[in-house]
Amino acid sequence: MAAKRRARRTVSMGGAAVRRNAGKAPAGKVMSPSADAQFAALATIPEAREPRPYKTRYPIPEPEFIKLKERAHKVKLARGKATAAPDTGRKAELPATAGALRMADAAMEPAPALTAGASFAGIAATGWLPPDCTMAVGPTHVLLSVNSSVAIYPKAGGAALIQRTLTQWFSNVVQGLTIFDPKALYDQHASRWVLLAVAFTQNPKRSVFLLSVSATSDPLGQWRNYVLNAMVDGATGTNNWADYPALGVDNQALYLTANMFAFGGDFQYAKIRVVPKAGPYAGNAAPFFDFVKMKNPDNTLSFTIQPCHTFGAPQVEYLVNTPFPQGKALTLWRITNAAAPVLTQAQVPISAYSLPPNADQSGGPLPLNTGDVRIQHAVFRGDSLWAAFSTTRNWGAGNRASVQWVQLRAAANALVQEGVYGTRDAHYFYPALCPDNNGNLVMVFSRSGPSEFASIGHTGRRSTDPLGFLQPSVLLKAGTAHYQALDGGGRNRWGDYNGVAADPAGPRVIWVYSEYAAAANTWGTWVGSAFF
Repeated sequence: MAAKRRARRTVSMGGAAVRRNAGKAPAGKVMSPSADAQFAALATIPEAREPRPYKTRYPIPEPEFIKLKERAHKVKLARGKATAAPDTGRKAELPATAGALRMADAAMEPAPALTAGASFAGIAATGWLPPDCTMAVGPTHVLLSVNSSVAIYPKAGGAALIQRTLTQWFSNVVQGLTIFDPKALYDQHASRWVLLAVAFTQNPKRSVFLLSVSATSDPLGQWRNYVLNAMVDGATGTNNWADYPALGVDNQALYLTANMFAFGGDFQYAKIRVVPKAGPYAGNAAPFFDFVKMKNPDNTLSFTIQPCHTFGAPQVEYLVNTPFPQGKALTLWRITNAAAPVLTQAQVPISAYSLPPNADQSGGPLPLNTGDVRIQHAVFRGDSLWAAFSTTRNWGAGNRASVQWVQLRAAANALVQEGVYGTRDAHYFYPALCPDNNGNLVMVFSRSGPSEFASIGHTGRRSTDPLGFLQPSVLLKAGTAHYQALDGGGRNRWGDYNGVAADPAGPRVIWVYSEYAAAANTWGTWVGSAFF
């Protein structure tokens, strides 16, 4: 008992107290995705698809959220100091090119505008809603994952080298669970690939983080699969299950976060799980530390805390979230000393944001679901934290879903720049961004409008561009049909997030991964790369 009490440390944060709880997951089990004979035997394993066991997907009651979304097209926000940059980009789709043909261009002098690189088809529709696109990029491969499959491609595109369902991928550690919401990254600190998903079943109640770590920089070689119990806070049991995970990394640890819901109930709190890399990267047991019940400075519960993909070695991991469902500040979190982590908090004022209206599409109703204001990807590179989220903006023809993005000087709790990006003719939503090693930025987003099917756009800025400015967008992949695919709540689901990744072999190259309407009521996915 004394050892357990010592493992529970109370950490002071802005007047609140958050307990650090220690736990441990058993050693991982080896899996090789290239073992065709092994996976052939798993081809008939059915994928479990239980409905999510909650009353609401949000930290507020579902009826309240629905009313706020219905009013989103009428909301008037104070303009604030964010630079409003209307998009004037062209609607012509980029030609598909082999990545290798353009990668060499990254050694040339910086271009004044975003230069397109690779462009090729990703994972086709799997029957899941929504796809939830995520990606990782290594020295010679691209890993893509959606609900609920994973595939590995050469950088030049073409056919996938391997493709497995997540049920197959994790079959050596779990069976019979609904596996969803994948997140992936390439850990440039240790030359490892990392894949995360969450999974649950209601009878009996079980919720887990599924963590997969490659043994080397070769994604076709061995991986180790881990099961981390999500129903414990450290070693203390709960009745909660994990939804909407996020994945971050620095030179010390992996950072897993999730929104925790009671089985059959409401949102309870957000969780941060710190997993020092020494255990899972060696194939050993994986000790971890949990922080739970974090609150924003306004005393509301934090929701969807996004950990950074950290470049360099700042000796601190930053995390960030937007108070929900509207606000005019970000909550910035710091974790130091991953071996005995300490969590602290700050607030950074930004321009006001609010829920985005759902997105019109060519062909009429139903509009695409644009989600909410949660941050879906964050990066720390150089001395800055970069993040983006969806908001609402009137560009002269009524409110449109738009992108709000920020650059923070994280060590100083200071806003460097912020912008709002969109157009009067279309909705922009589900942004994901990443800077290169020179401070240039690339961002991908979904777009649709009254005269446009659901498509993929990307934009960016040079480090020398005016503060808050994003360049005209480029259409990566045009939608081709009207889309309607309703979930159990009647939402025309899109998103819930897009993928973005820096290229470790090309420090100026950023890769993006998103979905588009590939056929009537059918999503497809597309991969691109770009650089300045």
